[in-house]
Amino acid sequence: MFVLGNFLIGIAKVLQVVIYAYIFVLIIDSIMSFIPQLRYSPLRQVFSSLSAILLNPLRRLIRPVGQIDLTPFITILILIFLDAFLVQTLMQLGARLAYQ
Repeated sequence: MFVLGNFLIGIAKVLQVVIYAYIFVLIIDSIMSFIPQLRYSPLRQVFSSLSAILLNPLRRLIRPVGQIDLTPFITILILIFLDAFLVQTLMQLGARLAYQ
C-alpha cells in the first residue's frame, strides 16, 4: 500500500505546483492588464491565453461590476480552496496509506 500512498502524495504535490503556477499567472495577467503599453506584447498574450483557460468559464457566470472584472479574484479564491481542501486531502490520504 505504500506505493499507492506515495503515488497520491506525488499527485498532490504536482497539483499544488500547478495551482500555485496558475495563481501566479492570474496575478501577473491582472497587473499587466493595467499597463496600456503591454496590451499587444507577446508576453501579455501568453499570460492572457493561459489565464483565459480558467477565467472564460467564470466570466459567463459572473458579470463585471461596473468597469471592474472580479473573475481573477474569484478564480484565485477557488484555487486557494482547491489547494486547502483537495491537495491536503490527497496528501493526508497518501500519508495514511504510505505509513500503515
